Amino acid sequence: MVVLFIGFAYAEPTLPRADYVSPQTVKEWQKEKRRVTLIDVRSAEEFHAGHIEGAVNIPYDQIEKRAHKVNREIPAVTYCILSSWRAPYAANTLKDLGFDKVYILEGGVSAWNAGGQVVYATPLGKAGGIAPYPSGLRRNLKHPPDKSYKRRVRMTVEELSSYNGRDGRPAYVAVNGVIYDVTQSRLWRGGLHDPSHGKAAAGRDLTEVLKDSPHGDKHLKNFPVVGSLVEKE
Repeated sequence: MVVLFIGFAYAEPTLPRADYVSPQTVKEWQKEKRRVTLIDVRSAEEFHAGHIEGAVNIPYDQIEKRAHKVNREIPAVTYCILSSWRAPYAANTLKDLGFDKVYILEGGVSAWNAGGQVVYATPLGKAGGIAPYPSGLRRNLKHPPDKSYKRRVRMTVEELSSYNGRDGRPAYVAVNGVIYDVTQSRLWRGGLHDPSHGKAAAGRDLTEVLKDSPHGDKHLKNFPVVGSLVEKE
């Protein structure tokens, strides 16, 4: 027998999600003399090794504490090496805090540099470069409070598709037969996982998709288990 909690299918608000912006677009903004706050969310060591000119350094795990230093009236663009998780996490945190003009730099500082734009070291005048991903860097992610499910549900793939994180629906994903609630995740806004660009979307069985992911389902196991995926009866 399949049991569904239809009563709260539309109860959760769709959480705010920052948009991506290309390096070319940001460069055009700069040429037009538009004010933009570039936020490098890497560590201080990475920032000093090489960063985009004019950027400020606020590590991703300090963004909530230091958000008051970011001008809400000016578009803010977050970036890290590839904008693979630190930049979207920081940008979506700002959106949670009520910032409207927030973007993620597509491809991060690597794409900026590959496009022929210069990165600068600290102190200025020193040749800049992109520091490698820090070995041993641990994800220090905080999310809004999660639900807990005392009663587990059983869903088919068709029923799961309703929980896609859009239009106020919760965001559920299934992996290896287990259904997780990722609604509150700052990397699953609107039911789309940053930075998969639509490849990993809520309301689906992602078992095959995550086989190509470097972390697999490891991080999903930190989220509440809703129930299990079953064959259509």
